[in-house]
Amino acid sequence: MIKGLYTAASGMLPQIRKQEVISNNLANAATPGFKREGIFLRELSRAQEKTYPKVESWEKPMFNDIYTDYSQSVLSRTDNPLNLALDGKGFFTVQSDSGENLYTRAGSFTISPEGQLVNPNGQALLTDAGPIEVEAGADIAVSVEGYVSVGGEDRGKLALANFEDPQKLEHLDGGVYRAPADATQVDPESLWIRQGFLEEANVDVVREMVDMIQSFREFESNQKIIHIADETLSKTVNEVGAKR
Repeated sequence: MIKGLYTAASGMLPQIRKQEVISNNLANAATPGFKREGIFLRELSRAQEKTYPKVESWEKPMFNDIYTDYSQSVLSRTDNPLNLALDGKGFFTVQSDSGENLYTRAGSFTISPEGQLVNPNGQALLTDAGPIEVEAGADIAVSVEGYVSVGGEDRGKLALANFEDPQKLEHLDGGVYRAPADATQVDPESLWIRQGFLEEANVDVVREMVDMIQSFREFESNQKIIHIADETLSKTVNEVGAKR
């Protein structure tokens, strides 16, 4: 009976995390360039058990690995020259206030008070020549290959990046990612820039709502199991034990 309590509880905890992930996806369904996250729910396989001390079946942990779906979404036309969309696999490179290179698919940029092209977080969009300086009233043009010109003057090529295993990237706020030391960069191939477009979030609201309901039902089922097991234990202790 105690085993049943632990088994049900182990099934409830990952569902809480799943609800958090789905809620974040739904909250960012209208955020340009946002990439939805998902969660793997699974028990240890026999092969993995060999690396862990032998324990009872109900004590086996249930892993809840978070992954990011980097699949490209729809490119929506805005005709805003400061909106850029990536067509293909890869990321823009932006620079944080501390000088750290970060990566994003979100291409909604503005001109900062300092005259730099920045994302909503205030992080400067980078070319191979550094941040893009924009003079007041100057026209900005970005070719499909990523070459930037301001007022007809060349400002370098966008610093585009891609990674051998994007799942290693650390998700920060605002659709921005940090690359850990073990993330291997590779040259982005067949990656084109679409000026005047924005990539929509790859969140299917209907699918997320269905997943949320299913997750809640699974949580609820395990909750009922715990309630039944608790009542049975209570009767065992208070009624059966009281008989002589």
